[in-house]
Amino acid sequence: MNIIPDHLVIPFLFIIGASFGSFLNTVIYRVPEKLSIIKPGSRCSSCKTPIRFTDNIPILGYFLLGGKCRHCNESYSIRYVLVEALTAIMTIWLYVNYGLNETYLMYLVLTYLLIAVTFVDIDHFIIPNGFVLIGLVALAVGIPTGWIPVEWGDAVSGAFVFAGFLFSIGLIGQFILKKESIGFGDVKLGLVLGGFLGVEYSVLALYLSFALAAIMVFIMLGGKILKKNTKIPFGPYLAGGTLISILTKTPYGGNYILNWYYTTMF
Repeated sequence: MNIIPDHLVIPFLFIIGASFGSFLNTVIYRVPEKLSIIKPGSRCSSCKTPIRFTDNIPILGYFLLGGKCRHCNESYSIRYVLVEALTAIMTIWLYVNYGLNETYLMYLVLTYLLIAVTFVDIDHFIIPNGFVLIGLVALAVGIPTGWIPVEWGDAVSGAFVFAGFLFSIGLIGQFILKKESIGFGDVKLGLVLGGFLGVEYSVLALYLSFALAAIMVFIMLGGKILKKNTKIPFGPYLAGGTLISILTKTPYGGNYILNWYYTTMF
């Protein structure tokens, strides 16, 4: 039972989540460019003028400025707000599912990591090794302490299942299509995701990831957005499948999707 009532915790977590979302925007922009995420501070990407502290309030600052730089009047991307809002919402959603505890913190680290992975992969078609390293460190801390609710054996098996499946699909795709279909960055990320999830949830996350990718490809084909030789980043779908698997866990340890599957199919 939480000592602090929800009506006080949730607004606080929204502010914390939005603030981390602002930081993730910096990470998403600077890490692929091999720039420091600490210095310099936030500045307009067009005129390079430092952004005032009062203008840099997550979500609110964008609308107070009308979505434009105060100095050069260049428009800011709406994606900054979307990342901040998404991070805030996920921060609250995980709290509602798990409460304030160590498991919540571990899943929060994974979620923030996957948000960064999603947008970096969309922009650059890469998953930086630093992101994978952070995930591995989280596993090394979370599994021995019990903060991540997966036993070592299940974590190792899940890592091999997740990464091994992606690696196999990549080899098959390369053989058939004569080009890279799944990047090695996705495979390395799969080690982290499988470690967090264990075998059963890894299978679920993989299924959901490919299902999400198939739906998106179908939509893009219908809208004639997808063209020949168009590259599609797979990191966002891995992130989506993994987060759905985590967020659909039931309070008593099961999973709503898996429960539905077992009760429907068997």
